[in-house]
Amino acid sequence: MIASQDQLGAQAASSASATTLAREVDDAKREAVKLDDGARAIVERYTGALEKFHAEAWRAVVRGLRADARGKELLLELVDEPVVYAALLALGVVRPDVTTRVAQALEHVKPYARSHGGDVELVRVEEGVAYVRFHGACNGCSMSAQTLAEGVEKEVRARVPEILRVEQVKGQAVAGLVMLTVNASEAPSASKGWSRGPEATVVEEGRPTRMLTDGCDVVLVRQGERIYAYRNACPHQGMPLDEGVVNAQGVLTCPWHGLEFEVCTGECRNEASVQLDPLPLKVHEGVVWVRAVGATR
Repeated sequence: MIASQDQLGAQAASSASATTLAREVDDAKREAVKLDDGARAIVERYTGALEKFHAEAWRAVVRGLRADARGKELLLELVDEPVVYAALLALGVVRPDVTTRVAQALEHVKPYARSHGGDVELVRVEEGVAYVRFHGACNGCSMSAQTLAEGVEKEVRARVPEILRVEQVKGQAVAGLVMLTVNASEAPSASKGWSRGPEATVVEEGRPTRMLTDGCDVVLVRQGERIYAYRNACPHQGMPLDEGVVNAQGVLTCPWHGLEFEVCTGECRNEASVQLDPLPLKVHEGVVWVRAVGATR
């Protein structure tokens, strides 16, 4: 369901309030670091206990909502609020989706790949399969490449049990972490999980475009002739990115806390462990289609 103007206004107000609260939390954390060891230990023990208390309370609320049909619908609506999602994520009540967790798992093997003159990137996650691409010296049949491939599969499957296998994508790289097919012969359709978006010409370079579907809040970003789709939520606090700015170098800056993300990969320039959540995208006959794999409202 597409959000109404009133709903969008309420979401904007909620986002502004969430931003203020997030900054207060960040400021308090910075002040706590300045305390002496004894005082800091007391603060950490107190905040840790408080977080566990709140997490248990929220788990009880979530269990209660899930037990009722209407409650499930309300829960999905609540989680769609950035401040609620960020709070539940911070408390460990909800977990990042599969794609984000696979990307996080890959961060643990990237140092090995880079030490051998290569790298590994996540292309997409679909139906229990994680598709990855190796670069540089790791893109071949050498012993180190084979060792890396085995290490990637072991690491990903250990950290993300939902992944059944890891497959290597070979050949010419496509745009970043998303599937992009221009005027594909097979038309995407709602029955196959695709959601129709705007005309491709509407997605302007330098200005993120928001796309709301039944399953997900999406941000579309253009760089040259390529269009990328990501979940419209900054990994830091879950805040929307569609009001951000994309510079000439293809860097998207979060409007809330200034984190910078590479448009073509989703990687964060400020925090190596943070990455945008990519979504499969097609451009068919001039229209953008996005598939919100595993997404919920």
